[in-house]
Amino acid sequence: MNARVSRLVPPVVWALVIEVATSWPNPPVPGGLPEHSDKVVHLVMYGVFGALITRSVGSDGWRSRVFARGLMVVAAISCFGALDEWHQQFIPGRSMELGDWIADTTGALLGFLFSTFMAGVVLRRRDSRS
Repeated sequence: MNARVSRLVPPVVWALVIEVATSWPNPPVPGGLPEHSDKVVHLVMYGVFGALITRSVGSDGWRSRVFARGLMVVAAISCFGALDEWHQQFIPGRSMELGDWIADTTGALLGFLFSTFMAGVVLRRRDSRS
């Protein structure tokens, strides 16, 4: 498997994890959780997704194309999140919520920013050693 294809495996697997988790009818929810705590779960799940996709699209020329790359990553994940929210209305015990989609999109943005920041740190270290 070449390097470009192997970079796609983690985000595809993570997308499947998200879809399986959100397709589970009537999921068990622990009692005593604060209201809207599910938004944190959305933020984290989609944050990881954002970081994985950002890593998969590479960091070549990251300084010059960071805005375009970020827009592409966040828009793609936001669309995925919207479709996931839409599909949940057909799953017993699930619902489609705007707040969940906002948390998904925010998580994607944070994951992109984290991954981009870490790529910058690695590249700066590499440049300073050369």
